Amino acid sequence: MSFLAGVDEAGYGPLLGPLVVGYSVFRVPAPDVNLWRVLADCARRKPDRARRALQVDDSKKVFTGPGGRARLERSVAAFEALAPRPSSLQAWLQRPPAPASAWFERAPWYGACDGLLCPGASADRARLDAARLRRGLERGGCMLAGFGARCVPEGELNHLVRAQGSKGTALFTVTVEVLRHLIAATGDAPLRVELDRHGGRTRYGALLAQALQPQRVEVHAETPAASLYTLHFETRAVQMRFTPEADGAHFGVALASLAAKMTRERLMDLWNEWFAERLPELRPTRGYATDGRRWLQQAAGRLARLGVDPQALVRAR
Repeated sequence: MSFLAGVDEAGYGPLLGPLVVGYSVFRVPAPDVNLWRVLADCARRKPDRARRALQVDDSKKVFTGPGGRARLERSVAAFEALAPRPSSLQAWLQRPPAPASAWFERAPWYGACDGLLCPGASADRARLDAARLRRGLERGGCMLAGFGARCVPEGELNHLVRAQGSKGTALFTVTVEVLRHLIAATGDAPLRVELDRHGGRTRYGALLAQALQPQRVEVHAETPAASLYTLHFETRAVQMRFTPEADGAHFGVALASLAAKMTRERLMDLWNEWFAERLPELRPTRGYATDGRRWLQQAAGRLARLGVDPQALVRAR
């Protein structure tokens, strides 16, 4: 038995709203198993015309176009329904590794998180989809062992950027939290983690050694195509591979990207609901650069009435 995990982020570029790092981890018979093949009848890169199959791919591809939000919610809801007790949004956000509660307390616009993670998804359909996923995984000797997302509210992100000097380093710090969680959650079994490359960085060996403190880091490749390492701990070896566009090449990374995207979308729902209650003249935003600046311009002069410092909303670049 071994484990195969994927890690990806959503919300690295926007001006407003949280950064989120998603993860998935499967128990598999071999680390090179292709989960798209294992689940070929129920989860595909492109959905079939009958819409029986879930779409699991780079979240941008799933979310783009008519019905994108519905496709995203259906896929995430199905995998979340594999858990013994599918979680509320609040429970999902508190799933390890979670941010310190103080960061959410400083962002009251995320306060009403007692609803569902995927409010637009049918619970009955999610159970049916989950049953098909479970059967497919069992036939392939696989099991979903973990699925979640580490949210980074904008206040925490700004703190990390100021403390560490760059947004890229802040992202790596949060990614390491997720890696620690995956390593701890999988015991002493062999583990492979696939990750989407962070920008143009190709060298991660020294960073991984410092952050995770293995006995030794074996560097297999550091090229534009891939950065591949084996981290040797006392009782196990953990392989990590960073590749460009990993969310289109590895099922676990694609699923992690969906978890991250769904989490960010739900938190931006809460953002817009909170401000709409208090400033109904403001048009909603998803937080990306151009529209985020539009929102800030419209909100200028009004935020003070709410006791909101604009600098608490705008992310460090």
